[in-house]
Amino acid sequence: MPSSKAIHVRLYSAIPTFDCIEGCTDCCGPVPWSAYELRQAGLKSNPEMQPEDSCQFSLKGKCEIHGQRPFMCRLFGAAEDIVCPHGRGPLKPLLVTEAHDLVRRYKLESGLS
Repeated sequence: MPSSKAIHVRLYSAIPTFDCIEGCTDCCGPVPWSAYELRQAGLKSNPEMQPEDSCQFSLKGKCEIHGQRPFMCRLFGAAEDIVCPHGRGPLKPLLVTEAHDLVRRYKLESGLS
């Protein structure tokens, strides 16, 4: 059985990457966290949301844990149905069916389902 790290690395690598607007935190909000992601961010439980559903790690116009951000944060803007409000995204975003399958796998393989 693959380790939690291997599972997450595989899932994360299936998400196309792109460059965000520096200082933008419009994608920040409440998202699910797997146990592995919580450990990577040094947390014991899901972060508390701040006023207006902003993430506690969205500080000074940037994500303070960008390298350890959870799956759903990584997926934002990379799929046809989870678009960046500023038009940023990969050259080839995930199709809706691909994104939904990836989310299903994330929930199942990370123990969230």
